[in-house]
Amino acid sequence: MKTIYSSLQRHLSDIPAFVQVVETKSMSQAAKQLGVSKSTISKSISRLEETLSLRLLERNSRNIWVTAEGQTLYQHACQILQLVNETDTAIAGLQAEPTGRVKIAIPMAFCRELLAPKLSTFQSRHPKIQLEIMTSGHSLDIFQYEIDIAVIVGNLENSELIAMPLYAGKLMWVTTPQYLTKNAAPTTLESLQQHIMMCETRYGTNRFPVQQNSEKVHLDLQTNISHCNDPLTVREALLCGSGISLLPEQYCLKQILSGELIEVAKHIKPDIGAAKLTALYPSRKNQTQRIEIVLKFLKEICDEI
Repeated sequence: MKTIYSSLQRHLSDIPAFVQVVETKSMSQAAKQLGVSKSTISKSISRLEETLSLRLLERNSRNIWVTAEGQTLYQHACQILQLVNETDTAIAGLQAEPTGRVKIAIPMAFCRELLAPKLSTFQSRHPKIQLEIMTSGHSLDIFQYEIDIAVIVGNLENSELIAMPLYAGKLMWVTTPQYLTKNAAPTTLESLQQHIMMCETRYGTNRFPVQQNSEKVHLDLQTNISHCNDPLTVREALLCGSGISLLPEQYCLKQILSGELIEVAKHIKPDIGAAKLTALYPSRKNQTQRIEIVLKFLKEICDEI
């Protein structure tokens, strides 16, 4: 049976000719319907019968009869042609205007600060694409949650997923100008340590790597320091006078430009790629147009930072 199927696959183009002959009971009418010669129709029928080693049609100079085997093939052939037509229609629709749902997992701060203000733009461009947005303070399993695209923060671990860089930002020590009017700007690692009251949870280790004037050293960002897994909460705390802390560049540039925040301790540089943003997705194979559109939109958002 497997040999029959394999052989039939090589002659799928002969199926329409066979269906037309069965339905019109005429080689001439079938040729007219398909816009080919009568001999072409006859050769298609002969190839199918030879491939299957079955007699599909009985015919004389005036009439054509369909055999029992021919009837069985006809029923399945109709289903094949219907599926092909439905597929053509669906693909044509996708090519004309992308449609469907895309499930994305993104950090809450990215969603609130960068994506949410741009959602109306996306919806006006692509009204038939629906986003299902999941926010979380930690990475989610793409396969377990059936996620199409995940945005992650920081350096990548080994992964079989496809990675698309979105933003290569940096971490910055920031505070308010008002805080600096009451406290001297830190110039050493020890003086910086004294002003850190809160930081994002991901940095809360007792050996946070930094470079001080090209020398690799460590800060204790765990002892006697409050932690929060949301950088926007850390930012709000800083704006209300909570000392000095680290913020990813993308979440403090506006405030620095407006003068609400100011960068300090530029010579003490975090030695990790924790401000990087990357989009992960399962595979380029059979990637739908709507997923490609969402990936491009995320990149566009990050390019505007």
